[in-house]
Amino acid sequence: MAHRKFTLSKKLALLILIAAAVSGLLFVTMQKISNDLIDRYMNSEAYYESETAKSIAKFRQYAAANHLSSTDRKAFGEWVKKENYIMLTIFKDKVLQYDSNYSAEDEAAYGVEPETRYAQKHSYPVMFSDGEGRVTVDGFFSSRYYDIVFTLELLSATIFFLSIVLLGIRRNLAYLRTIHEEIHILEGGELEYEMTIRGHDELAMIAESIEELRKAFLDKLDAIDTLQVESRSLVTEMSHDMRTPLTSLIMYLEFAKKEEGEHSHYISNAYSKAIQLKKLSDNLFDYFLLHKEQETDLESIAVQDAIYDLISDQIAVLRQEHFEVRIVGELPQVYIMVNLEELGRVFDNILSNVLKYAERKHEICITFESDPEMFDIRMTNRIKVPENSQESTGLGERIIHRIMNRMQGEFTRKQEGTYYNAIMKFRKSKV
Repeated sequence: MAHRKFTLSKKLALLILIAAAVSGLLFVTMQKISNDLIDRYMNSEAYYESETAKSIAKFRQYAAANHLSSTDRKAFGEWVKKENYIMLTIFKDKVLQYDSNYSAEDEAAYGVEPETRYAQKHSYPVMFSDGEGRVTVDGFFSSRYYDIVFTLELLSATIFFLSIVLLGIRRNLAYLRTIHEEIHILEGGELEYEMTIRGHDELAMIAESIEELRKAFLDKLDAIDTLQVESRSLVTEMSHDMRTPLTSLIMYLEFAKKEEGEHSHYISNAYSKAIQLKKLSDNLFDYFLLHKEQETDLESIAVQDAIYDLISDQIAVLRQEHFEVRIVGELPQVYIMVNLEELGRVFDNILSNVLKYAERKHEICITFESDPEMFDIRMTNRIKVPENSQESTGLGERIIHRIMNRMQGEFTRKQEGTYYNAIMKFRKSKV
């Protein structure tokens, strides 16, 4: 497990600090450059005179359009507010009539205060409705550009700051998406796929924990596979070892059965138990052998060719054992996906179960059913009464179920009261 050098909160704090430093440096640099340019081009004498002349022309237009007299101070104040960054002074007959810098307490100077030398030198004539006056305009013309540039610089620095932070966060989000995609790969069963471990934060620790879990799970699966291989090998060896003495035992019991004696009843019972034990050994061997076999080779065969002979043989054996058999339905003219060898094993197990557990006094019903996708065979029989029946291990049914699955079919069993139904479903195929 990696040690965390940087947690996500520390990384975010560091990212914000770096973004703030870089953005602040960018803001200061842009401000210095813009201030130098404004000072160079907009604080010159020629620019100031040009802008002053424009303002005087606007004021003349305003005064003429509104027929203002030299004492319409409210109208002058409105024009100053509208123009912004401008100071306006008006003299008439060499006496002050208006000053935009004066407050209400200073208005007593209007009509009294004489024209200053600065006004005499820098004023411009303007015609009012009550005669000609002298107007002075002092403007901070470059200030508006300072404000505009400052706003743009602040906005640019903010965007740059957010871009750095978002790019840093995006890297972590991309890694989070990578972890999410890799988890989906593992969910799909690709357990050999290794998780991407990047960095030392909480996301990296999550990825590393998942990786350790993946390795531990693979180790568990390997241990299970090893145990299964060993158990199959053991069962296979035991089945082989059991068959030799069982075969000899059955042979000796057959010899003993031929000789009449007071112990013939016990010998007959011992013989039937030996046969039963051999059958269980064979079923056990077949069941575990299915695990080791590769996928079976299937072929498309007509139902008549695949099923007819097997059913006929079963019916013959059942009637020989004094069972009554009734057929319902007919074999359809369709094709099914099967393996003939394994299909024979299925019917052998079905027949063995019927011979062991079916009540001979009641008929066995074999029903053929078909739908657009599946062909079904149902075998129904009555179960022997408990005291006369042999105890079932269910191993034969598990063998049937596994073989049917290998042939892409299904096997189900149903017990309704004393009646037992074995249903085999075969998937139809094209020719």
